[in-house]
Amino acid sequence: MEAGEATIRSLAKEEAYFFKNNLGSTDVEKQQWLEKRLSDTLLQIDSLSLEDHISSYLKGRALNVGNSYNEKAESILVDAAKMNPTMFELWNELGDCIWKKGDKKGARNCFERALSQQKNKVSLRNLSIVMRHKVGLTKEEIEETVRISKEAVSLDVSDGTSWYILGNAYLAQFFLCGQASNVLKCSLNAYTKANDDEKVLSDPDYYYNKAIVSKYLDDYRNAISYFTEALAIDPRFSDCQKELEGLKDQIVKTHGLVVNKGKLKAKKVGVLMKNLKEKSCSQNPTTQVTMVSFNDLENGPNKDKAINCVLVSSVVPVGQTPFVCICLDTQYTCFAVNIYNIDTGKAPKLGDILTIPFPQRSTVDIILGSEECSFNMLRVDSPLQLMVNNRQLSNDVLAPLKLTTTAMT
Repeated sequence: MEAGEATIRSLAKEEAYFFKNNLGSTDVEKQQWLEKRLSDTLLQIDSLSLEDHISSYLKGRALNVGNSYNEKAESILVDAAKMNPTMFELWNELGDCIWKKGDKKGARNCFERALSQQKNKVSLRNLSIVMRHKVGLTKEEIEETVRISKEAVSLDVSDGTSWYILGNAYLAQFFLCGQASNVLKCSLNAYTKANDDEKVLSDPDYYYNKAIVSKYLDDYRNAISYFTEALAIDPRFSDCQKELEGLKDQIVKTHGLVVNKGKLKAKKVGVLMKNLKEKSCSQNPTTQVTMVSFNDLENGPNKDKAINCVLVSSVVPVGQTPFVCICLDTQYTCFAVNIYNIDTGKAPKLGDILTIPFPQRSTVDIILGSEECSFNMLRVDSPLQLMVNNRQLSNDVLAPLKLTTTAMT
């Protein structure tokens, strides 16, 4: 059986890297290549002296390689399961196969059937994935998928795929349960522990998801690197290409606006700054913080400080990027403010005075093509943390981020 599994692992790796190793190839050419390799693989399996259910299982696995549903694979795996219904690996493969045709209920039944035979990491992590694809997930259901993913990791802490799935569970929790940056850090930590797994490293979605996490942590350098790696594996990854171009565009626009103080005329800037200085004294969100200027802030969190600034321009988000405000403080220092989870139709406007308690400071310094982009930035996880024109914002300004999933991860 091991010889057959080694052959299938080799086939799966070649399939995953096909477009990276055959630049410019078409879907038709890949399908022709796969059919030839499958034919050879099935012949190799036939040449092995195996029990009928093992042979069928391996053939089903071979035909199930890739992201597309294969009807013949399902048929063979169903027959194999009938021959030996106690083999949990069979139920896992069958669940994976019918998941690809969109049968979520059937896939879940298969993974639960496998777990009834033996607790195993593959069933647990796949069950976590299926559960995350339910429409209208509650907070408790999302937390359950994280718990199940952790259980899969606990069964084999060296399995990179299990860490990868755990990272995805945390990422889903971030999008659906409040967008807390500490959850993103848990996701990134899990992805990092998957780095040594060859199967994971062949998956463009792994790099794409790492890029999404890095982008939402305002780590643009790594985000661009991971998006680029995903495209190297699959150059036709259109969603990834859009995210990459959108992020680059955001960085370039933000840099230009910060350098040029919102591209406003000096007279307009003077009016806005007068308004800021007049109102700054009365805006103290809490007696527990000290009002400071931008240059008084340290990199990272500033738990005992707050800052007043006036909005001089903004960058309209592309996709799910944050709403970016270009602001000036009382010392005429210009910087960006990334506000997450805000309805752009209700976002602050030109001339609004922002009061930001506990600001999180960072610096962007990156070269894009021939342009060096460098600017300072503050992060606001939720608009409810802000005061705008001396008023606390209400819940109606919130615009929860939406999680979209396309692959079984």
